[in-house]
Amino acid sequence: MKNKVALFLGPLAFFIVLLIAPPGAASSVVAVLLWMLIWWMTEVVNLAVTALLPLVLFPILQVGTLKEIAANYAHPIVYLFFGGFVLALAIEKWNLHKRIALNIILKTGIDSRRVLLGFMIATAFLSMWISNTATTIMMLPIALSVLNVVKVSPEVENRMSFILLVGVAWSANIGGMMTLIGTPPNLIFAGFLKEQLHTEIAFSHWLIIGLPTGITLLLAAYSFLSRFVPKVLLFNEHNVIQDELTKLGKMSLQEKRVTVVFVSTALAWILRPFVVSHFSLEGLSDTTIALVCAIVLFVLPGTKKERLLKWSDTSKLAWGILVLFGGGLALAGAIKSSGIIDLIEVYLSALEVSNVIVLIAIMTLIGIFVTELVSNMALVAATLPLVYAVSSSMNVDFELLALPLTLGASCAFMLPMATPPNAIVFSSGKIRIEKMARFGLVMNVFAFIILTGLAYLLGSYVL
Repeated sequence: MKNKVALFLGPLAFFIVLLIAPPGAASSVVAVLLWMLIWWMTEVVNLAVTALLPLVLFPILQVGTLKEIAANYAHPIVYLFFGGFVLALAIEKWNLHKRIALNIILKTGIDSRRVLLGFMIATAFLSMWISNTATTIMMLPIALSVLNVVKVSPEVENRMSFILLVGVAWSANIGGMMTLIGTPPNLIFAGFLKEQLHTEIAFSHWLIIGLPTGITLLLAAYSFLSRFVPKVLLFNEHNVIQDELTKLGKMSLQEKRVTVVFVSTALAWILRPFVVSHFSLEGLSDTTIALVCAIVLFVLPGTKKERLLKWSDTSKLAWGILVLFGGGLALAGAIKSSGIIDLIEVYLSALEVSNVIVLIAIMTLIGIFVTELVSNMALVAATLPLVYAVSSSMNVDFELLALPLTLGASCAFMLPMATPPNAIVFSSGKIRIEKMARFGLVMNVFAFIILTGLAYLLGSYVL
């Protein structure tokens, strides 16, 4: 019933605004914005379907031509994420992600707290490069296989099950914020920054922001969760992890080739600013590097009969997220060109909120707590234009307010429905929702303090 109401509520709000508001581009954009917000927030249809509305409605409403609107769906950021997706496909196809995870866990030790640390580090590292959903799907059976053979009392096993699975979900969410391609909100932010402020944030630049934030949050999460785990040996030796590694066998030629491409791409992203400045290669962008990576993976041989990747492998690629980027950029561009931001600035100037840390705290709160109920992609795509209006009216750097909101949108720690990693571990049947929410609320508070503090202390220096 709720879905049916939301399905009709979106277009109803659209037509009501058009009927009662004075004619003009601003009213048309607000009408489309409301429709998209309602469908995005309720997810009554796929997020990507909602993102297609600007292509249909803006040309009809004469907000822009179809060619102008469609250009947003072919933005360089879209192709950057495409390259990242293709790299993730290759890593998953040849089981390189599983080998990385098992080796990290093997080296951390066999007592309960070190096993927890190993799982959290492995999950966060993988989530930096592949989607948090794919990371959690891969890590969950490994965690369950460990839990099935632990040599402890049932009470300790139950406590360890909850903590370990929550730790996997939290780490998957945190790991995504560390790199530019780690999670969609990061790229939505980068796309908005390039499109509206004509400023490019490089992969290496994001690391300066994302790595300290992610590592700090990961340490906070581990410190908090480890307090509830009895310090005991879970098993007498590394038999479970070692058995899984034995099943994988020696590193295959395909894994080695994917590793070379993976490491080379990461190094190219990190070193690009140095290369551009010293060799006058202004045309070399992170998107170019990502596309080269993708092409190489489709060209390099994997076996005698097939290459590392075939085009049919891209059937698993999250094409809808690429469309979502385009829709968010189209909406942001229309909001700016229609004069809505100028109107918002007039109203916001009367609020007289001049304390920067208060503004940062508000944006962080929105990012962290709203994302518990709303898709983080939808939240960031819908609110960045408003954040831009606030920053302009308050004479505050846009990045200083937008970054804590964007990073906060990855901090969904409370509810199973808040993010796919939470839902995946909840499906194991070993987690009670009220306990997950209670622990998650504490972690949300930690995240609020950490993000607000880092944004205020490091924002001006980094940006």
